[in-house]
Amino acid sequence: MSEDSLGVLALKNAWRGAVAASERVREMEPAVAGLPDEAPAADLDLDTYHKVTLAQSNAVMALRGLVEQLQRTRAAADDEA
Repeated sequence: MSEDSLGVLALKNAWRGAVAASERVREMEPAVAGLPDEAPAADLDLDTYHKVTLAQSNAVMALRGLVEQLQRTRAAADDEA
């Protein structure tokens, strides 16, 4: 495999991870939207909300980092040409 092929494979995998994590946030939307406005914080499933949003955030940041790395790699290749 070439370096380009590995970069594309990494991009595909990171993208799938970000989409899957975002889908989990979306799956929880009806439950969160349905919470009574007066619900006490003690009754909320904050641990689950934290885990889901942290996973989504990490996946998106990893994807962003990979895209930035690929941009630097491309810029370096352009400079050599």
